[in-house]
Amino acid sequence: MSSSVDRYSWLYQDALLGAEESIKEPLFHDPYAVCLAATKGQALNVVPAAGVNGNDVGYYELATSFIDERLLEAVKDDQATPVRQIVLLTDGMDTRPYRLPWPPASMIFDVSPNTTFNIAVERLEAVGARIRRGCMFRHVSVDLSDDGDWKDESLERKLVSVGYQGIRPSVWAMQGLQTLTAEGLYVILRCIGSLAAKDSIFLGELPRTALGDISQDEIVAALYRVFGSNGFHVSLMPHNEISCSAWSKSRPLAVKTEEGYGEVFFVAKQLKLSDQQVDLFQTMISDREEIDEDGFEDWVLPISEYINKACV
Repeated sequence: MSSSVDRYSWLYQDALLGAEESIKEPLFHDPYAVCLAATKGQALNVVPAAGVNGNDVGYYELATSFIDERLLEAVKDDQATPVRQIVLLTDGMDTRPYRLPWPPASMIFDVSPNTTFNIAVERLEAVGARIRRGCMFRHVSVDLSDDGDWKDESLERKLVSVGYQGIRPSVWAMQGLQTLTAEGLYVILRCIGSLAAKDSIFLGELPRTALGDISQDEIVAALYRVFGSNGFHVSLMPHNEISCSAWSKSRPLAVKTEEGYGEVFFVAKQLKLSDQQVDLFQTMISDREEIDEDGFEDWVLPISEYINKACV
């Protein structure tokens, strides 16, 4: 039987790409990628990948940089209700909890398979990786199906059990879910739709296979249909537009294949109230029934203001 490292070898390839990126003119810096890319018990001699142009921006580098930037933008302090809940849907080897400058009081949730997560934590702790002072980190184990898909129906319960709060804003990011199917995406969207407070953000990298058997020209319509039916407003982020932004202008995007791009970059906003916000609203209605009608107009708050006050 192959070892866990052999079984998940494609994950280590992503870590290797991260290590290579950190020694180029980087779109992002990951000081921990080397320890994850190394075969257990061996050191890694990091050299840039061979190619037509070793300085080209590959899809992994582009996705990682895009997600990093959007996450940090989401947790800025210049918001009425700052976002301090960060949920990372990962392959288990995401170093963002350790390397990104999270603001104090951030609660970071890593949702990933136990197998790879435990290997990653062992290696990260061995090189001194630590969560930033003033932040909290929680791991939520996802039970993958036999074909590696995300069909764990208990994700909502698991997240709430470790401290996630549906009345507070959150940002969710997804990367590295290469075996995700349409069924697995539905489970994830249903989970986020139930847990994420209104106007929370979901962003990341989505394999085209999760949208079904579609052509390059059908991606936008499929994305709108799948996300819209689950209560999200979604925007497709074209690869070439991201690569031409200020932070990657000096390095060209690697040429796509004839089939197009294998992954889709997206940013979505939750349009609905979370289940916990709905419960809060129902409590308000119940309390309102006990108020004398003469004092009702002076007492009741608009629902948005009521919820915002409850989230502070």
